[in-house]
Amino acid sequence: MKRISFLLIIVFLLNSGGIVFAQSNPSFAKVEMLVPNGNETSEKSVVVTFKENLMEIEAKNSSLKKTFNYSDIKAAEYSYSKNPRWKTGLGLGAASLVFPPLLLIAIPVGFTKHRRHWLTIRTENDYAVLKLSKSTRKLFMPTFETKSGIKIEALGEDK
Repeated sequence: MKRISFLLIIVFLLNSGGIVFAQSNPSFAKVEMLVPNGNETSEKSVVVTFKENLMEIEAKNSSLKKTFNYSDIKAAEYSYSKNPRWKTGLGLGAASLVFPPLLLIAIPVGFTKHRRHWLTIRTENDYAVLKLSKSTRKLFMPTFETKSGIKIEALGEDK
């Protein structure tokens, strides 16, 4: 009985991290993809599924779908890099107009950096920029390398 309870807890923990393992087609749900939208980009929540010969990226709430045959992938690059946290800084900046002492907090917070896990996958004619959660990255990257046969190259500030 203890073994069954232990196994159920492990399965629950894996699934709560957004990771679902089918027999040979692992799927990752805690992933976002950058999508061009005119002159700007937006982030879409996607599910990435590794099938026998291809990787499928499908948006959760739209018709967006990309597939990459493993044989077509030319490179995969990982970076753990910083991005400005503009929303927090702008919100505090607006509040500081009403209550000036908040300005001392707004300026430093508006320009702080937050590191994120990025994976860029390139073919000759297409690409995908994926933002991975910390917990997903630890299984996603080895799964990608095993299924595709492509070694991920580490770039950026922290390799």
